[in-house]
Amino acid sequence: MGMINRAAAAIWRLGDAFRPRAEGSSTITTSEDLEKVFRRMGWGGISISGAVVSLTSAQRLAAVASCERVRSQTLAHLPCVTLRKDGKKKEPATDLPVYRLLHDKANDHQTSYQFRRTLFRDQFYRGNAYALKVVGVGGRLLELRRLHPDCVEPKQDKQTGRVTYEYRRPDGATIIFERSEILHLWEVSEDGIKGLNQIALYRETIGDGIALREHGSRFFSNGAKPLGVLQAAAKIPPESKADMRSDFESLYAGPENAHKIAILDQGVEYKQVGISMEDAQYLDARKFNRAEIAGLWGVPPHKIGDLERSTNNNIEHQGLEFVTDCIGPAAVCFEQSCNSDLLGNDPELYVKLNLNALLRGDFKTRQEGLLAQRRAGVINANEWRAFEDLNPRDDVGGDQYIVEENMTDQTKGLPAKVAKAPSGAPPSNT
Repeated sequence: MGMINRAAAAIWRLGDAFRPRAEGSSTITTSEDLEKVFRRMGWGGISISGAVVSLTSAQRLAAVASCERVRSQTLAHLPCVTLRKDGKKKEPATDLPVYRLLHDKANDHQTSYQFRRTLFRDQFYRGNAYALKVVGVGGRLLELRRLHPDCVEPKQDKQTGRVTYEYRRPDGATIIFERSEILHLWEVSEDGIKGLNQIALYRETIGDGIALREHGSRFFSNGAKPLGVLQAAAKIPPESKADMRSDFESLYAGPENAHKIAILDQGVEYKQVGISMEDAQYLDARKFNRAEIAGLWGVPPHKIGDLERSTNNNIEHQGLEFVTDCIGPAAVCFEQSCNSDLLGNDPELYVKLNLNALLRGDFKTRQEGLLAQRRAGVINANEWRAFEDLNPRDDVGGDQYIVEENMTDQTKGLPAKVAKAPSGAPPSNT
């Protein structure tokens, strides 16, 4: 109950504007009441390990923060372009406002990278990311402005199915936005309207990591030594026991006093009790938890600094799995959300995140792949140079395609039409 009271007191200090109450009561007396408070505030709650899982505590856990950084930064740095289909051809739709907002500058204070990085971070931690479409005269899209997900609540009319977004401004006023005014990113949902909070969804695994970290911190704050007892040869008066414990802790406890030689009075002996960190398999538990957290978001362990199982032979394949299993699905989610919310599902327009930026490999491997395409007539010299951010050639040869002499059309030399033999008849030798 002490932990519940401390947590409740901390929530109370947040202020009247964010002061939650248990349903049907103005006080928090049980763990169930506190659980309702956490749920209402979008927090994960209290895990079985006893750790309080909130957005703040999850962000302070290295494994979670590393997964968010790797995933969000990778998605945000990918080139993002809006393309227009013209028959079998496609070209950048640079005349559209969406192209500029997603490729260069989203609003007056955020670049495209900064804007998308913030959205992907919101989506990672809260399961939802929102942006307001600011339009001008004639409905022209001017800016995309991020809305804090804690201040937005999607609503659906049960009769008509109409979806709106209730936004609470910093001054406390509420604004209702139509579905057509919002860019909404979410991946996993139970109702199809609002994404699931990832911190709450993975509360137990994150809570285990927080508990392990706190255990290690307490361990090292005690000089990296297990608890022990001071045993005296004779009985010590009660008033002297507190002084002896206080003196011993001030001299030999804490990391700054670790490995110092303890000098005890005559007849006093120090004995360790409990189990060692090795016996508790503390380090193995932390490694396992880190790998579990990485697996929740599909991030290979080596991306968050765990190289224990990585070798020169498998790390390249792990990098490919990162693209196909983690970044690829998230990129499709972003592209389709933009196609729907920004382009109105126009069949001739679509948003594309270029994953080739993650698959370019080293210089030698990249050039060998481009050379194979060049020799097969897939790309010309200028397309090769554009891939390497080089200016095109000035002569006409830069736009010409080449094919090796021994590579000819498979239909060359064949008659225009070959008559089929009757069914059951042997093939003709003529």
